[in-house]
Amino acid sequence: MPIYEYECSQCGKIFEMIVDRDRGRVPCKVCGNADTKKLVGAPAFRVATDSATPRIERRVKDYLLDGKFSEASRFADKAASMVKSDKVKQIADKLHQKTGKS
Repeated sequence: MPIYEYECSQCGKIFEMIVDRDRGRVPCKVCGNADTKKLVGAPAFRVATDSATPRIERRVKDYLLDGKFSEASRFADKAASMVKSDKVKQIADKLHQKTGKS
C-alpha cells in the first residue's frame, strides 16, 4: 500500500498515512477531524549516471549547433550538479574554458 500525505483543514497539520486506494476520508492524526485533503507528493526517482551522460552530451551538442553557447553552459552546469559523473563535469568545465566564463 502507498504512503500518502494529508493536510487537515481544521488544525493545518500535514501527516503521512499508509492507506488503501479505495479508502474514503482519512481522519487527522492530531485532532481527529475528518475533513482532510490528500496532497500531491513528489515522485521519488534516481537518474542512472550511465544512461544520463549520453543524453546530456547530445543536448549540449544540440545547443552548440544552434549557436546557444550560454544555454549549453547553463545546462551543463545544472546537469553536473544533479548527476555525479566525472564525464558530465568535464563537459561543463570544457564549456567554461572555451567561453572564458568561470
